[in-house]
Amino acid sequence: MDFFETLKKKQKRTPFDRSTEMHYFLDNAGILSNVPYFSRYARVNNPFDIVRANIIIRALQNKEMIQEALTKVYRKGSEDEKKNMKDTLSPFLETLPYLREGKDRIFVPIFPRSTNRTYDGEFEKLKEKPYSALLSDYAEAFVTDPFDVYGYELYNSYFTKWILICKNEKEAVFYDYDSWSLYAVNSQGRLNAQIALFDRYIGRPYTNHMIERVTPVAEAYLNGNKETMIDELVDNQLISRRLIFNIYAEERRVYSRINK
Repeated sequence: MDFFETLKKKQKRTPFDRSTEMHYFLDNAGILSNVPYFSRYARVNNPFDIVRANIIIRALQNKEMIQEALTKVYRKGSEDEKKNMKDTLSPFLETLPYLREGKDRIFVPIFPRSTNRTYDGEFEKLKEKPYSALLSDYAEAFVTDPFDVYGYELYNSYFTKWILICKNEKEAVFYDYDSWSLYAVNSQGRLNAQIALFDRYIGRPYTNHMIERVTPVAEAYLNGNKETMIDELVDNQLISRRLIFNIYAEERRVYSRINK
């Protein structure tokens, strides 16, 4: 069995099922069913995919809330508020999750960057074609895969609670407190590896100073040094020596059968 799969299989029960992320997904997954392009995310059942689904849900909710705020100002706002719409909505926009890209904010990552500018200041475009179609439906002609477009940086945003540990041009490693896991995500926003912590042979997981403890693990992973990574997992009490011993013992049994 693959090393990372073994860690997942042997992991203790995590707090994820009781987390705010899980409750948010259960409360809002129905939104995804209304958008065919993303409906498959309504049926996911593991922490990584639930976090991805929640990013999309938050993007869809942002879209609707920004449009509703615009409509309210256009209908009931003063002439000065309408004339200076960007300043009028600025305090409201700051309360929403977004991805920061230089000076730009991406509030609706299911749309490309050019379309996102209509939701962060270029509001007048929503009155014009083709952008006016966004107001009446989800305009699937605009929809894109957010993970393809924005890559691993989408996880390093206000759309998730993950903590970025380290990264290079091709891959980034994040820590998720809810699922007791490190996630290595590639530049296409896909999962390369999950390093599940705290296996069943650890009595009571010690969860203090986690960022300090997982950093050398993540760095060793990115450097492609598996032995150092395993040593850091054990030395920082993230994985039990017993589990590592069992993994090595199983590897030796497999190799011995192959070499007979």
